[in-house]
Amino acid sequence: MPIEPPVAPHLKELSMPRVSIGIPVFNGEKYLRDALDSALSQTFEDFEILISDNASTDSTPEIAAEYCARDSRVRYHRQETNLGAAANFNYVFHHTTGEFFHWSSYDDMLAPEYLEECVAALDADNGDAVLSYPQTLMIDADGNPLRVYDAVTRKGGSTPSKRLEEMIGPDERQQSHAHLCFPVFGLIRREALIGTSLIANMPRSDTLLLVELALRGAFIEVEKPLFLRREHDKGSVISAENEAKGNDVELEKLLAAWFDPKRGNRFPATLTRLGFGYLKASLRTRMPIREWFACVSISLAWLRRHRRWLFREFKLVLRDRLRMS
Repeated sequence: MPIEPPVAPHLKELSMPRVSIGIPVFNGEKYLRDALDSALSQTFEDFEILISDNASTDSTPEIAAEYCARDSRVRYHRQETNLGAAANFNYVFHHTTGEFFHWSSYDDMLAPEYLEECVAALDADNGDAVLSYPQTLMIDADGNPLRVYDAVTRKGGSTPSKRLEEMIGPDERQQSHAHLCFPVFGLIRREALIGTSLIANMPRSDTLLLVELALRGAFIEVEKPLFLRREHDKGSVISAENEAKGNDVELEKLLAAWFDPKRGNRFPATLTRLGFGYLKASLRTRMPIREWFACVSISLAWLRRHRRWLFREFKLVLRDRLRMS
């Protein structure tokens, strides 16, 4: 039976930290200490950490107890049942208070200067930027460096439409991080996150969140590899890919169940939800009228370009409905 760790004093009662670090975790005993050690070794020290445990069945609670006792900046909450990744990711945002927010995976690590560099980048900005993020260093299961993630880096356009074009325009595969959304693990202004979808209960919801943020402001890249992304065979996406055995429909279902276990085995129609999420975000974000028309047009163009895939998803959803009726 897992031991419930003591909850450290709520930092809100003491002082509001500038940075909140949210660590959603499920059965993270293998790497959680590495993640916490890297967070507590930051050169920028004005932060709180909230661990939200999705009803782990391993030694995650005992590890959390150890760190709560060690440092009053660390707090812990254990969910009664596994809510799924989306709800657990969003819990740590809603129950922290910092001006800046950072999601930290239990199996990734941060270089000691991560927070210092990202906070400085946002502090030096004139207020237009909503997110700062460093380059990504890929590491293996044992923490050994593999490579710096090599992709065309978005510097952030000067207007919402330019940023949206970079994210979901015709050259999206070359120009965006839509396939590996590492900036979602950057440092984000809390006021920019409020009102977004946060992590929606579907695959690729990090892509939708980055689009929503790009409509609200620019991203700043810190040109140093300070985010250490671990590649291992127990990662959520790799585990699902191995189980799906090349079946893309089954892969989508497995990923959807990881985000939201209540979905069961239903096909999630990810592209359809993404496309209409882009359109909804464009329609609802406040911006000059010319920019609004441009962003809506870009979103509609995305839907037109993907219409064959959307029709395929419609047939798969219909097939699921008929099978379940």
